[in-house]
Amino acid sequence: MGSSRVRVQIVDALNRPVGSARRCDMRRLRMWHRAVYIFVIDQQGRLCVQHRTPWKDIFPGYRDLCAGGVVDAGESMACAARRELQEELGLSLELNYCLKLYFEEGMNAFGSVFLTRYRNQPMTLQPSEVAGIEWLTLSEALAIEDATPDSHQALKVLVEQGFLS
Repeated sequence: MGSSRVRVQIVDALNRPVGSARRCDMRRLRMWHRAVYIFVIDQQGRLCVQHRTPWKDIFPGYRDLCAGGVVDAGESMACAARRELQEELGLSLELNYCLKLYFEEGMNAFGSVFLTRYRNQPMTLQPSEVAGIEWLTLSEALAIEDATPDSHQALKVLVEQGFLS
């Protein structure tokens, strides 16, 4: 099914489920929805940073500091995080839930943030979404000017709250 036809979980401004909508309608109407953010850290403490493809619907060509995406209708945050990590990077790793965030400024998303450890497993990048990856230190990643704003904010909070120390 094309990503514009996927039905995503729609919530109210207090993060209570109120129905579902097609992804394209959710974006166009700026509906409140749920999203997951999965930060992948290697054994040297570096972060997996994705290069977004130029045809992504939002922030095309930017760099994403995490794997992640929108939660499908009826899907739990943990299931969405596992699905997104598998889809984008071809990884099935243990996820550690860290915190919740919300993003306004037109994004209107409630995000659940997860952390996982990468130990040199083979990766398979999703060609429709991920043009490539690079491994950066946390300070290098936080200094990226073309990072997606939500992944940058989520990483900043993870660091400030000591999840990555």
